[in-house]
Amino acid sequence: MKKLLLAFLGIMYMSVLPAQTSDYVMRSVSFKTPVTAVQVSPDGRLIFAGFEDGTLRILDAMNLEERLKVENAGTAAIYDIEISPKVDVIFIASGNTIRLYDSTGTQITSWPHHRNTMWSMDLDPAGKYMVSTEVNKTFQLINVYEGAVEQPMRGHGDITFAVAFSPNGKYIASGSNDRQVFLWDLASREVIATFQGHSDNIYDVAFSPDGKYLAACSMDKSVRIWNTETKELHRLLRGHQDMVLEIEFSPNGKYLLSASADQSVKLWDVASGEQLYAFLENEGSIPDIEFLPGGEAFVSVCMDGTLNVHRLHPEIFVIKYFREEIEKEMADDPLFQPRQKGEKRSDFEARAAKAKRKKEELMAKYYQMYLAQGHVLLPKNIMEDY
Repeated sequence: MKKLLLAFLGIMYMSVLPAQTSDYVMRSVSFKTPVTAVQVSPDGRLIFAGFEDGTLRILDAMNLEERLKVENAGTAAIYDIEISPKVDVIFIASGNTIRLYDSTGTQITSWPHHRNTMWSMDLDPAGKYMVSTEVNKTFQLINVYEGAVEQPMRGHGDITFAVAFSPNGKYIASGSNDRQVFLWDLASREVIATFQGHSDNIYDVAFSPDGKYLAACSMDKSVRIWNTETKELHRLLRGHQDMVLEIEFSPNGKYLLSASADQSVKLWDVASGEQLYAFLENEGSIPDIEFLPGGEAFVSVCMDGTLNVHRLHPEIFVIKYFREEIEKEMADDPLFQPRQKGEKRSDFEARAAKAKRKKEELMAKYYQMYLAQGHVLLPKNIMEDY
């Protein structure tokens, strides 16, 4: 009886989201070629996807329909994509070259500023400067307006894979196989702080939107978050079973996503360092993730050729903190009992419909309790169900 009840409760948990999987995938599209990079336009309407074969695709974020396909956009796998603030230039990192395209897919120019395979790049908020890395100790500071290297940034003792501008554009973070994260002052071009603690290669760095925190992920399977003001370690996030390839703060800075070669994306609470949820639907490494501007959803790409748009549904937070209470209420309510012997199918379906509505009421009640504890309200459009 207990097994039947738990199975029925599981069905009821799922029934609230008839168009989604248990991992809250809103939309999904599969390709024959591994997807290696993703970027979202500032207005959230377009998704830019880079592929292992050098193809660039622009998709409609609402339905994932293809708006534009540029074959051979890169000379090799596209490992990173950046979009200018006005969305009039698309930058792709492929091979040892940065190629620039306009919104029609026409190549504008290319920058052969690297000798080795590129790994990542980032634009400053104003779009004036770009930093880019390759399989080399040195990363490049590029003047976007002139298309020229303004200064090679030297200091790391091993390959530098990760680089990012701070939200105010005044600082640069870089992460290296020397297991260190440097904080650079853009004006002086000098290192002003060093963050240590990782025991293996560092693959990505990211600032929180307010610049208060700097995070890094590593081959050591962990994520570290430092306070940029005190320079102290804020949180150490452990839970992945393989190297962590990519990290991304939510637009409100309260949550952080981490993508791993263990085929999962994990959602973390930045303040407490607690894991809130693990998205497990992928069947390959996840090289890139990107929040949509509102923070209510994010895009992940996978080496199995899948691109998913996930929703941060309030149910994730409610079930995390109130699972036992919800399960008890549902177990004690006759509405949630499995189909009884002799119960007509029509009667059971009517009861299941009532149970669905009751379950939605429970979720709304406990979400309000979650907020009452001082947690962050999700964007308004994510709360339409409740």
